[in-house]
Amino acid sequence: MPKPLQAGRRAARRPAELDGEVARAETYPPPYPAGWYVVARAADVTNRPRFVRCAGQDVAVFRGAEGRPHVVDAYCPHMGANLADGVVRDGCIECPFHAWRIAGDGRIRSVTDGAPARPGLRTTSWAVDDLHGWVCMYHRHGPLHREAAPEPPYRLQRVPEIDGGALLHRGDYDAGGVRMHLLEFVENSVDFQHFDAIHDQLRVPWTNVPVPGIRLQHRAGWHVDESEPHVAWFRDDVELLVRGRVIPGAGADARIRIEGPGGVVRFDFDLRGRGRVVLFQSHTPIAPLRQRIRFRWFSERRVPKLLASYVVGNWISQWRRDIGIWERKIYRRKPLLLETDGPVGQLRRWYSQFLPDAPAERETAEARTV
Repeated sequence: MPKPLQAGRRAARRPAELDGEVARAETYPPPYPAGWYVVARAADVTNRPRFVRCAGQDVAVFRGAEGRPHVVDAYCPHMGANLADGVVRDGCIECPFHAWRIAGDGRIRSVTDGAPARPGLRTTSWAVDDLHGWVCMYHRHGPLHREAAPEPPYRLQRVPEIDGGALLHRGDYDAGGVRMHLLEFVENSVDFQHFDAIHDQLRVPWTNVPVPGIRLQHRAGWHVDESEPHVAWFRDDVELLVRGRVIPGAGADARIRIEGPGGVVRFDFDLRGRGRVVLFQSHTPIAPLRQRIRFRWFSERRVPKLLASYVVGNWISQWRRDIGIWERKIYRRKPLLLETDGPVGQLRRWYSQFLPDAPAERETAEARTV
């Protein structure tokens, strides 16, 4: 006769990697800063609802009768069925279990058998924006009461040249999941010292293969926007060098706009007379140490599509150089810094505005000479 399993035996067999990941996550600030996050491509949001996990919430994304995208709690407030398994009828998402119909603002329009719902009945909804082909939701802190989603403290900035057609859509790339905290990407922008150590060599676009003999020289900077306190700017002017000499006309100047906690980041590449490329990079937190990364880019008409892909592929090759470090590091709340390090303390003070209002999360680092 087989022996019964002892209590806790399965828990004892939990993989060591999982324990390590949990311990690593505990060193970081809360994993879901308040801000805008991409939940879908606009082209994929139709009258078939989509199930999405974002910032600790399960949501259903759908397009209403007026053509606008909406985001509501994925689970019906009636009996908990997954609304993403339903359909959209008359501009509402219809529950697959009892046919309750829920509008994009969370209001329940009708209940079983199409009977009108009692006034005031609703489920949770989120503020939504459509950013140049991406559907984004605003994640907010605090209890998610069943009331209309409040107006976010800011909206994502659009690029007039994209809206006006001067910049053309050139491509999309879904990079999948990366095991990191969102803060790592943003903090990377003030870590000026790591450019020479990690990003000093040109790579074949879209690969990790180095181009022999060509080095990269970076001039970087970072500052908070004085008129938009939720925005930080990162500058990186890059020169290509052969045997220590600059290759004329081969570099590029990048101005990077970090929106909020970094859920949406915009790169504006000036190719120094050869045109302009605008790249959006999004980070959607789906677990404490897991981000889903997407890219979408545009360029001027005079920039060939292949050149735009080359510029974006160069950036992605360098970005991948950081991933191996991000996925295996911890967060030092009080790092031992050098005077030559970038403004880590300033960035952390700025970033704390997006975290839950807990004193422990507002600790900042001070530079110290070693």
